[in-house]
Amino acid sequence: MKLRTITLALSLLSTSVLAQDYQIQADIDYVKIDSSDTFVLNGTYYFDRVSTKNTAWAEAAFMGRKSNVNASYVNFDGDANGLNLGGELFSNNFYGALNMSYIDVDGGSSDTTFSGQFGYFFADDWLVAITGNEENFSDTLGIRTKYIATLGNDQFVNLEASYDDGSDNFGACADYYWTAQSSIGITLSDADDFDFGVQAQHFFTPAVALRVGYVARDGDDAFTIGLSGRF
Repeated sequence: MKLRTITLALSLLSTSVLAQDYQIQADIDYVKIDSSDTFVLNGTYYFDRVSTKNTAWAEAAFMGRKSNVNASYVNFDGDANGLNLGGELFSNNFYGALNMSYIDVDGGSSDTTFSGQFGYFFADDWLVAITGNEENFSDTLGIRTKYIATLGNDQFVNLEASYDDGSDNFGACADYYWTAQSSIGITLSDADDFDFGVQAQHFFTPAVALRVGYVARDGDDAFTIGLSGRF
């Protein structure tokens, strides 16, 4: 149960925020799931500086196709710890990602998972990728897509969808940016006990942003608040 709840907590966290050219991003998040508290620290280093010109600030790294490495640490209610190491590579229209996740629960239980993605940009703002992990690889293949529509006047829409063959789950989310700095969105999934999620974020300064989120589930609603900075 703890491993499932930690996975839920990690899935609520966004790592894309903040404005102006930058090369390093740092995030801190707090997730409240019933009576459990989860804290997450995340850092991302981009090999080239990321420009936020003419795009939603939260989507600048994706739109700029900036390769990166990232690491995060999670503490779940003082009873478990997790470590994630990963990276993304953009080369012309091709995309690749690798990730290692390690979770250690007090009492001796632990789990390590390796996962990867390989994708292709069919347009400047449209990615389709195949996903999978090392455990029963052929049974864990999935597909995801991400598309960003530019509406004009600094307004954008981010659309994402995914299907996991291993769990037979479909998920989708949409974020509307009424300015390059501010957005509100919704998440849907047919996973067990999942009803819906909503999230919002706003850039108060070029270096600081705040985000909040809520996920409605049967028996374990979750609230998220996070702060990010870019340098």
